[in-house]
Parts: sequence; C-alpha cells; structure tokens
Amino acid sequence: GINAEYGKQWYQRRVRGNFSHCVRYTTNQDAEGDFLRHCTEGERHGRDGGRRRLIDCQRKKNEYYYITREEVQSVSDSGKHCILDDASIYTVDQLEKAGLHPIIILVKCKSSHEIRSVRNCTAEQAARAISKANKLEHDHLSKFTAIVSGTNCDELFKSINSVINLHKESLWLPIR
Repeated sequence: GINAEYGKQWYQRRVRGNFSHCVRYTTNQDAEGDFLRHCTEGERHGRDGGRRRLIDCQRKKNEYYYITREEVQSVSDSGKHCILDDASIYTVDQLEKAGLHPIIILVKCKSSHEIRSVRNCTAEQAARAISKANKLEHDHLSKFTAIVSGTNCDELFKSINSVINLHKESLWLPIR
C-alpha cells in the first residue's frame, strides 16, 4: 500500500470522520492492531459460515486474514466509507453480491520512481506493482469507478478523496 505512516497521518488530519477500516480477522496469534482480531481456525470456520459471509480472505505466510460481510456493513451503517486496501476483484464481486456497492479506485503510478516516492519498496517490487496495475486495468476496467495517479502522496490522496466525494451519493449498478 501507500506509505503507511504518511497515509495514517493524512487520514487523521483530513478525512478521519468519513472513513474507517473494518475489523480484519486473522489466525495469526501475533497479530496486533486497531482493526485486527485474532481467532482460531475453528472460530474462523464458524464465523465465516462456510465461506458464505466472507467478503475477502487472504493467506499470507500460512496465516489467514479475512473480512466478513457484517464487518463491512457495520462500518457502512455507521455512515462511514469502509476502506478495504489491497482488495481483489473477487472481493469486489463479493461486495456486489452482498448488495454493498463499492467505490472501486485503482491507484496507478506511471513509473517505478513514482511508486517508490509513495511506497517503501524495491525497484523490482515497483515494477511488479506497475505490471499488476496494468493487468487489472486491462482485464477489469469496467469494475473501477476511477483510476487515479499522482507523483506524491498528497496528490494521490486528494484524487482519491475527490472520487469518493463525487460518488458517495450515487449508486451506479453495472448492466451485464
């Protein structure tokens, strides 16, 4: 993601009242954070209702991290936008199936220099991020509400906030 510490500071200064992360559950016993809750594998299976209620599930280093429909709905019901960073196209599909119509923004930097100015990564990781963004745009363009770019964090966050403000009152449903 975008430089986490800078993003956190920007978020706290400018948009704190309008946005929130939802609780992400994990089987990682060492997990800590405001929006991270530990659960056992058995609790995970009970909580996800046989995967019917999962919006997002990722496996990282033999640990699961997942978000349920209820957690996203809870943030939405509080009148805030729920931030799901690193969401996949599968996640978008699950949100739509659950009747939660997301604002999907692809953050796309034009060069590895731009990526490295907003994200702590190697040149190789930056090149992979550009390739991944290009593939997402090519394969799933119709899923995105907007594609934003910028040369620094301030530009990116302003663009993201502008897109959200433009679409927060609208509900656009794709015709398939």
